[in-house]
Amino acid sequence: MNENILSVLRKNIARHRKRFGCSCKQLSELIGCDSSYISKVENGRIIPSVDKLIAIANYFEMHFVDLFKE
Repeated sequence: MNENILSVLRKNIARHRKRFGCSCKQLSELIGCDSSYISKVENGRIIPSVDKLIAIANYFEMHFVDLFKE
């Protein structure tokens, strides 16, 4: 995956998570992942799977494609 796209994805997840007042740990648990999952995504250590992107987007009440938009 293109590094620019990943950078936008990481920033958008962090921005929306903060807008919703949710910690990395809380969001990780809400989507059914290990407590450090979102932190790892935001720090670029892992690339989330499509099913996790959909779960994240659903929590933010948006389509998962919107997570990739600048």
